[in-house]
Amino acid sequence: MEGNIRSILLLTLGIISIRQSLCLTKPTSVKLEDNGYTGVVFAIHYDEPECDKLIDELKEMITNASAHLYRATKHRAYFKEVTILIPDTWEDKAEYQSPRNATFDGADVIIASGNPRYSQGPDLPSVPYTKHYEGCGKRAVYIHFTSQFLLSDDVERNFGEKGRILVHEWGHYRWGLFDEYPDPSKMEQFYFSLYNEQWEPTRCTRGIVGENVVFDNTTERFRNCNGNPSDGYEDGCVNIPSLVQPDSVTASLMSHYANIQKVVDFCDDENHNDDAPNKHNRLCGGRSAWNVMREHEDFRDDNNLPREIDDVTPRIILARTRKMRYVLVLDSSGSMDSYNRIEKLSTASQNFILKIAREGSYVGIVDFDSIATIVSGLTYIGPENEREDLARRIPTTAGGGTCIGYGLQGAFEILSANGQSPAGGKVIVITDGADGCDDTTRMAGMQSIDAGVVINAITFGSAADPELLNLADLSGGKQYHQGDEDDSTGLRAAFIEIGGAGVREQDRRIEIFRDSSSFNPGKSREYFVFIDETVGNKTTFEFSYIQESASPAISVTVYPPDDGPPYDDSSPSYSVDTEFKVVSVNIETAQAGSWRFTVQNTLTITLLAVFSNVYTHPSQHGVDPIIATSELSGLRTNLANGDYLTVYAEVRQGFFPLIEADVRASIQTPTGSTVSVELVDDGSDPDETKDDGIYSGVFTDYTGVGYYGISLNVSSNENTRVLDGGNTPLPYSCTLPSVDPVELLKGNIPTIGGVPIIIPGMPLPEIRGSPAPKFTRVVSGGSSQVTETPANWNPGDDIFAPSRIFDLSVASTSYDNGTVTLEFTAPGDDLNSGNASYYVIRMSSSPAELQNNYNSTPPIDETNIRYGDTSSPGNAGVRERFVLSVDVPPGQHVVSYVFAMHAVDDVGNEGKMSNLVQATLRLFIPPPPPPHPTTEEVTTEAQKTTTPATVTPSSASPRTEAPSTEESSTPTSPRTEAPSSPTLEEIISKPTPAMNGSRALAITLPVVVVSLIIFAVVLLVIRRALQKGGSKSANEKDIKVIAGEPDGIHDNTAFDASVNTYANV
Repeated sequence: MEGNIRSILLLTLGIISIRQSLCLTKPTSVKLEDNGYTGVVFAIHYDEPECDKLIDELKEMITNASAHLYRATKHRAYFKEVTILIPDTWEDKAEYQSPRNATFDGADVIIASGNPRYSQGPDLPSVPYTKHYEGCGKRAVYIHFTSQFLLSDDVERNFGEKGRILVHEWGHYRWGLFDEYPDPSKMEQFYFSLYNEQWEPTRCTRGIVGENVVFDNTTERFRNCNGNPSDGYEDGCVNIPSLVQPDSVTASLMSHYANIQKVVDFCDDENHNDDAPNKHNRLCGGRSAWNVMREHEDFRDDNNLPREIDDVTPRIILARTRKMRYVLVLDSSGSMDSYNRIEKLSTASQNFILKIAREGSYVGIVDFDSIATIVSGLTYIGPENEREDLARRIPTTAGGGTCIGYGLQGAFEILSANGQSPAGGKVIVITDGADGCDDTTRMAGMQSIDAGVVINAITFGSAADPELLNLADLSGGKQYHQGDEDDSTGLRAAFIEIGGAGVREQDRRIEIFRDSSSFNPGKSREYFVFIDETVGNKTTFEFSYIQESASPAISVTVYPPDDGPPYDDSSPSYSVDTEFKVVSVNIETAQAGSWRFTVQNTLTITLLAVFSNVYTHPSQHGVDPIIATSELSGLRTNLANGDYLTVYAEVRQGFFPLIEADVRASIQTPTGSTVSVELVDDGSDPDETKDDGIYSGVFTDYTGVGYYGISLNVSSNENTRVLDGGNTPLPYSCTLPSVDPVELLKGNIPTIGGVPIIIPGMPLPEIRGSPAPKFTRVVSGGSSQVTETPANWNPGDDIFAPSRIFDLSVASTSYDNGTVTLEFTAPGDDLNSGNASYYVIRMSSSPAELQNNYNSTPPIDETNIRYGDTSSPGNAGVRERFVLSVDVPPGQHVVSYVFAMHAVDDVGNEGKMSNLVQATLRLFIPPPPPPHPTTEEVTTEAQKTTTPATVTPSSASPRTEAPSTEESSTPTSPRTEAPSSPTLEEIISKPTPAMNGSRALAITLPVVVVSLIIFAVVLLVIRRALQKGGSKSANEKDIKVIAGEPDGIHDNTAFDASVNTYANV
């Protein structure tokens, strides 16, 4: 249907399904109203084979999880309505409904092939995990299950109830909680608690009981650890919670395992273990799970108070993806006639129809100014000639006022034609002006949102109406910006990103080069692009311009990497379209390597703006291409409130992360300048996890209100690696397997299909990764609008403090030297840019005291800093090291302190307090017991002596063995322990050599006397060794800090070479 739309629809709006970005620009439909979650989407990947049992398992898990969630949230939340999105690769069924605005890319939970980084071993299913971009309290990207995990009969036996697992992952996803078991990146299984002055396992709550076990690599079995709460435990010791817990233990669901039936709650302020060195405490500042959850909009301001609900069974909708439907809503008002905006709109929209919209999709067109005209209803995108007919209908002239609302009404009419549901349709609005009918736009937009339509906004200039951005945000769409400068690529990039959404990776168009430049008459330029081995199929070098010309305005030559014949206007692959102003070179299979191409302006008197684009497809079926994607922290940045923009990029091959890649964001400001920002994957603020393939960077160089467009360039270097191969788990947070410590000690390690699963304490092979192929990728990040600046602010004013240090760690300690070595990543002057002016380090013997009274705790005195200079911070991103002197009271074999710090910039802006870290200095570390000898060893030793000794192994915790002495003529049984090496004062205070109860020997009095004499000689030798070279204890495992600058550490002081610092690991 075609015609003019001149009336305003009178809308009666009921309950509106609003997609919320919750800061991250990846949308979600989830909302919590009247205690019920709706809009939750579980999406099955298109590569998953059709399986009715998988749907049944999902239904059962979701239903089970709803009851657990209702209990865990204290009757404040349950799953009310959930959609399971069926891929279009599965056969359609009458029961499958419209997906509305649900897509795989926007799903809350995905069911897809396994990520080997989260596998429990070769040929075992990848376990569930949640992918995070942002930190504490922020929504994650998605929860990932595999069909192998869901369909396995062994899963619940080995991992616990699937519904309980889902609730654990929902805590990660929805509320930004983190794991309360030992931080996988730190592996601090035990810590010295300053609350009760004894060694505690890392857990929450403190009431959880379990067995302390260690995996013996020799026997390949678990055994009880040596050690005790007073002395600590041997290296490699882990605590496995018991299946049966005291009645008082009900938390925490973010800690440990899903098979402990009594653990049904999230921890709160009354039972939270705030000094445990886990990831949740590190990123959330020691706050309990409920403390974080209460600040979320789900529960903030008394939202969704506890309510008794008899039936919390969710309504589960089965929906199937449909063919994509787009409606272009194009602004042809008078203001579009400036800066060649209408020409840019026309050529980019035509290119979308001709090159980007996938075959089998549908496209409609609405032209609007102060009125709106339906130019074309939904048209099937098929052969090239049909595309051209539709492309010719794109408006090319401008005039009149602006009413975006009429354009949206036209789009809704197109999507609703012939009684079809508009749900799932994608509207692309391109405009530059202030809206002349805000109320109409608001009502028309909400009508579309209520019907499940997604609105994407592409803006020119700084005057585009903000209401459109609200609608894009609420509908789950994105916002993009096209600058008026010739080097702006925002419009083309927006069409590429929108058109590529929801496309399977094997069919995905992959951008490897993008540029927009002005060419003087007759001038040419040379470019290089690298095509890697994961792509190359159906490669296109495409060049477009906006200048009308009877003959091609540009000439292009493309040179392959093997010095073969170039592609030019004489080649069959060379294509010219003067009507749509496009020149392209189409190569069916492009060779991997470095390609060169030249572009020349053939016009002799006209300056020409040329958009250059090189894109390709995966090299062949079964080869995962290298993919780069991007998200922003928000569509808006309120500078007046101290907000700033964070840019995220994920680089991966399949589900394998690529680490140490070069990732840079180019941000075009409202003034036309371009600022480059480096994104890093080093685990420093704002990067949540190191080496997970997710790169983060912040932008601070604002020029004022307006739109900031973001594009990203990703490339490899000699250090870039793909973390692949071997199905070896990395230290990432994921679901832990269920284990019974009693069974472990019997030698029964859980298996799936007869294959042992990897559980905490078992050794992991070293992760190396494979060298990544040389590659380049370009991707659009969208745009973000600055709505307000601080009062009296001017560009360049320093309003940002240094970023928070949240990777502060204790690298080592030395009991004998009384030193603690701290390491962290340097922040900048403005967040992560530049250099801070100085550091403030504070120390306390109480975690709660330092957490609650940080600002009133005195800084460490400079005289206690043995290495490092607080007044000379390194560049943002470098690793910093400080060696501090601390007090070790005489006679105290364990002493512990808590540290935190922050950075200050040159105008006095102070960064937030870092994460708290605890440094424990101890005289000795309990060693493992001596190995049990083989039968052959016992027989051989018996032949060497006529007086074999009978030794009973100690049940107590032995201490580190002293060095043996070759002068001793007394033969030693392989089972006999060497004398322990406590202090001389301890020995004097004890009446017999058996002071630790470690032995029971049946010997005569003369033998006792001789043994005492020999023992005393050994002790004297040991004590002299301890007093030599800094009194290094024989009980320590030491690392010597070499004088000078350690590799990768910022040298910010003159290190005293006369001081040997020893680190107790």
